[in-house]
Amino acid sequence: MSGGATAFAVSYTAYFPGTSQGIAAKLDRISPDADLATLKLQAPAPSHTVLLELDVRSEASVTGDPVVLIGYPTGIEGILARAGSDITRKVVENAHEASQIVSQLAAERLIRPTTTQGHIGDVLRDKIVYDAATTSGGSGGPLFNRDGKVIGVNFAILNGFGGSNLAVPVRYADELVK
Repeated sequence: MSGGATAFAVSYTAYFPGTSQGIAAKLDRISPDADLATLKLQAPAPSHTVLLELDVRSEASVTGDPVVLIGYPTGIEGILARAGSDITRKVVENAHEASQIVSQLAAERLIRPTTTQGHIGDVLRDKIVYDAATTSGGSGGPLFNRDGKVIGVNFAILNGFGGSNLAVPVRYADELVK
């Protein structure tokens, strides 16, 4: 990027746990105020999909409260690591591009998120600091409060300090989906 390159996405495909086919998506809206964007599915979501309830109230995020983070940290590598060596070998032998690997993982119904628990360390106007374990590649995962409602969207980690991961408060996402 510092050499003048521009990042772009060629395509987006959404995969849902328990389904074998991905759904094409396109970029819908980008927040002017936060590191956040929404995608729009190009076909209906699977019938078993449940919409997550957002809690935009300021009292929904309280320092010290427990949280649960769901996501796909490390992306494809994390899914393959949990799949086991036999399945990983089979998938990698039959696929050579990332999209082929993900399609095969979906066909095997192996696309399942990682769930971790932690606590809110601080609540700032533009971010929630929390310690539920995650790593690179986990951006976009929902952060839930004790009531099971989404209060944030994971967007960053602080390398070298495992107690501070960052989420965009869900009110920024709520603005994009209205």
